Amino acid sequence: MPFLSKTYRKIAFLLIAFVLFSCAGGKKMGNANKAYLIGEYDRAAKQFKKAYRKEKNRYTRGEISFYLGNCYRITNKPSKAASSYRRSVRYKYENIEAELYLAECYLASGKLDDAEEAFKSYLDKKALDRRAQNGLSSIRLIRTDSIKTRYQVEKIKDISTTRYSDFSPGYASSEFDQVYFSSMRTEKKSRKRSRITGQGASNIYMSRIDAKGDWIDPEPLDETINTEYDEGSATMSSDGKTMYFTRCPYNNEEALTAQMFEVSRSGGKWGEPTQIAIGGDSLLVAHPAISPDGNSLYFVSDMPGGEGSKDIWKAEKGGESGWNEPVNLGNVINTPGDEMFPYVREDGSLYFASNGHVGYGGLDIYRAVYDEEAGYYRVTNLGSPINSESDDFGIVFKGMEEEGMFSSSRGSSKGIDNIYSFILPKLEFSMRGKVMHQSEDTPLSESYVRLIGTDGTNIKLNVKDDGSFGFQLKKQTDYVFMVASKGFFNYKHKFSTIGLSDNKVFEFEVPMMPMEDAIIFQNIYFEKGASELNNDSRQELDRLAAILEVNQNIVLDIAAHASGEGNETESIVLSQKRAEEVMQYLLAKGVKTQRLSAKGYGDSEPVEVDSKLANKYDFLTEGTVLTESNINRIRGASNKREAHKINRRIEFKIKKEEESE
Repeated sequence: MPFLSKTYRKIAFLLIAFVLFSCAGGKKMGNANKAYLIGEYDRAAKQFKKAYRKEKNRYTRGEISFYLGNCYRITNKPSKAASSYRRSVRYKYENIEAELYLAECYLASGKLDDAEEAFKSYLDKKALDRRAQNGLSSIRLIRTDSIKTRYQVEKIKDISTTRYSDFSPGYASSEFDQVYFSSMRTEKKSRKRSRITGQGASNIYMSRIDAKGDWIDPEPLDETINTEYDEGSATMSSDGKTMYFTRCPYNNEEALTAQMFEVSRSGGKWGEPTQIAIGGDSLLVAHPAISPDGNSLYFVSDMPGGEGSKDIWKAEKGGESGWNEPVNLGNVINTPGDEMFPYVREDGSLYFASNGHVGYGGLDIYRAVYDEEAGYYRVTNLGSPINSESDDFGIVFKGMEEEGMFSSSRGSSKGIDNIYSFILPKLEFSMRGKVMHQSEDTPLSESYVRLIGTDGTNIKLNVKDDGSFGFQLKKQTDYVFMVASKGFFNYKHKFSTIGLSDNKVFEFEVPMMPMEDAIIFQNIYFEKGASELNNDSRQELDRLAAILEVNQNIVLDIAAHASGEGNETESIVLSQKRAEEVMQYLLAKGVKTQRLSAKGYGDSEPVEVDSKLANKYDFLTEGTVLTESNINRIRGASNKREAHKINRRIEFKIKKEEESE
């Protein structure tokens, strides 16, 4: 059976490498067979359709459907291809790959449920097939979109047509204001449509940016480069003086293979191209990509020793032909599917397109970086939106910027490729907040914020009248900010932009706690007769320890009060234990001994009910002192117990305050 790949409609000159096949209905198909054998897939599809309508034998109809599906798949019409493969499977055509191609075309059409069923059915017959296994993994990837990125993608309308494929862009200057690309456009009436793709023959075009920053109308290169054959996949040397490209000679009688050429430019004019002598005459070599130093040539070939269909190979400069014996890049990069359109970035990382790795459907773009210690490449999918369910390939970058161009057939039911720009916007981080009175919920305008970052940031931010503040932040930076306001405890908070992959605004509500002669933490209570701290009390003391860490000038007197239910001596002893228990907890949290003192007051200072307590408890009246006699007048045993609990409290008295900025 033939070697076929839908990816070849990108460059017509790659469409004609295959092995002859024998079809049971060959005599009936005649012209369809011949067109198929020489790679005229658009013409062959029309002939196969006619043969299918006339054929009555179910098996032969299945065989015709298989090759019709191949024609549609190669010319990037996955929905039509899926319909043909589905008929081939239904008519029980014996070529098992019909089911694999059916699954792949479903995947490229976005029909995930149908693709999953087809892949599983195929794996029931060939359980170890890597392409089918990767197909199921691709479905999981698409459903989760787990490698979605922040890249922004946009079609470049100035250099893309709507009816014909434009693909494989390549920058031609260090200013990135000139681009060469392949196109199948047929603006000129004299240009015939290709029998391979139904579009025009592939030629190399050039465009540049004008003074307004727009791409000018593309123009084809002169006839020393663009010939009656198909040319494309142009790549430039780092100095812009040498172009490497692919040419595929063609005739209507036999299959010919793609060839690679190089051509130099002098005085603004291109010279005569010369063929790059790599591989034999019968071997396909295409898609050249030169390394930045000019010493390594990457290319695509089906030569023996590969991993499957089309692989990426590498040849080093040297030898009689100008290049040493090529080596295959191995099975980490190459798969049983197609690996194509290599591109080498300035840092040496390799980018390529593949339909054999786990991806989003069709061709996806991958990055390969060689790990010197491990001794092999590490390959990663570039994720969406650069990759889509359609074919995505032929990427180039503006130097080491995360910006450039690539080709994609997304949005086209007819397999038309267009050129897209992409850019990864710089990450933006900022902080904003409001400084508020903790209990009154009013802004504190007479405050300031001190922001310190590991990038060297050390800045004082004044707070606006409405209590707000804000600042732009740097990526990969740890920050700490402190808020200070006269008469309030300082506030401190740490945060970081390290590891963040999405834009973020850090928002803060800063509740400033007022400094008073006595600070009461409402949740520090003790059970009757006990001096052990409960969980609520520990959480409140953790909060106090954090405040003391920020406010190093504060010295506290810990005052413990009893409920008034025992005798005076027992109350004093018990309250002293409670005060010391609190002090020991704060000491364990790192508060220095000289900043703390502890004293138990027994029941000598019962609580006087303020408005807050009166609002919280309907059995209390503002101004009432919770002495034992007053508590006994409260109705209800549970209310009396609550009043005694209010008396069992801890107060923190500020003994010393030294203002500092």
